[in-house]
Amino acid sequence: MSARSAGPRPLVIAVIPDLLFATRVGETARGAGIELVQASLAELATRIAGRRPDRVVVDLTTPDAAATIAALRARPGLADLPIVGFYPHVDDALRRSALAAGATHVLPRSAFTTRLAAVLAGAFP
Repeated sequence: MSARSAGPRPLVIAVIPDLLFATRVGETARGAGIELVQASLAELATRIAGRRPDRVVVDLTTPDAAATIAALRARPGLADLPIVGFYPHVDDALRRSALAAGATHVLPRSAFTTRLAAVLAGAFP
């Protein structure tokens, strides 16, 4: 038995409305031995209450993404939850709003995609 299978797999909750990109993220997570749960912003708090994830990934183009990040940060016990957001590199306002709301790491979508396996595993730039 490998060390990887000795305990529960890391859990990542992802808010990625783009079905094709969500599928790519899911395949990468599966290949890395990471449990990935897809959720909408509305479902995020409920999913986290069920089992605290190791990190949350949010597509910042999702309406109300920054407000949801801020709401998570306001909940007891979630101040240190790693939240990674990604955005189109041409929309710096999304980056700024996510950082102001409490996102831990914010990457342009191209950098997020390039580093996808590492980001899902918790290795941040």
